[in-house]
This record gives sequence, C-alpha cells and structure tokens, in this order.
Amino acid sequence: MTKSLKTALSAAAALLVATALPGFAQDAGVDVDAGVSVETPAAGAAVGAGADANANAMADNTYGAVISSVATSASVDLSAVADQSDVTIVLLSSLQGNADAEAAALDQAIKADAEMMATLHANVAANAAITAKLEAEGHLPTDVVAIKGNADGSVIVYVDDSAG
Repeated sequence: MTKSLKTALSAAAALLVATALPGFAQDAGVDVDAGVSVETPAAGAAVGAGADANANAMADNTYGAVISSVATSASVDLSAVADQSDVTIVLLSSLQGNADAEAAALDQAIKADAEMMATLHANVAANAAITAKLEAEGHLPTDVVAIKGNADGSVIVYVDDSAG
C-alpha cells in the first residue's frame, strides 16, 4: 500500500469516527438537545423539536455523513419505503464541509467497493418510490452514492449531481 493511500485511508477512518459517534448517540436515543427551549410569552409556545430536526438535517448534509453511509448503503432495507415515505435527496454539491479535503476521501470511499455500489444501484432501481422521487428531480438510480435509513423509517438518498 502506498504512503498516500495509507494517509488517505487514515484520514477517512478518522473522519468516520469523528462523525459517527454523535450520530450513534443520537440513534441510540440519547437526548442531544441539551434541554434548551425558548418560550414566547405571547403565544406560550416552546421551541425545541423544530430546532432538533433542523440540526439533524444539517448533520446529514456533510461529507462525513455520506462517507459513513457509503459502506452500509447496500445493506439498507428499502422494502418498506413507499410513496408516502419521507425520502430526502441530498446532492453532493450541497454538502457542508471542506470540499478540497473531504471530497477526495468521499471519492475513495465510493470507488473502494464496486460490487457494493452495483448492489446499491440495483436496490434503488428496484424501489419504485425512490426511483420516482429521483426521476422527478432529474436523477437516475445510478447517480446514488449512498443511502441512510433512519429509525423513523425515513430515508436520505445521497446523489452525485456533478454530471448534471
């Protein structure tokens, strides 16, 4: 293994660990909102759930989230994903983070296992709801680089939009 490949793999592994731990705590049901809420005296409403959902969406819009999802994407069970399911498409061009440093690690993760990627593409193509959502936005199942299934049944589909 060349030194640059070892360095890239080490960097990717470090990035995975750094980004996977907060997500693991969240998926494990750990309350990560620090108990913060804001009351509006006139309406008596509390802010909290919306802020948590927005923070979760932002966390899923990073290079680390995609890299973490690449390795497990082919094994995500898409059988329950139907037309009424919450399917979110995240374009690689919209990812937050340092593209110069993290895009190479993402490219390497995507290219590391061609068989896994072929399985992912076949699984996506076999799911009518995801395929319809992709096509409605001008994408194909082969544009998908990763999928993340959430505990609530929602699915995040990461799409390489660089060709479009």
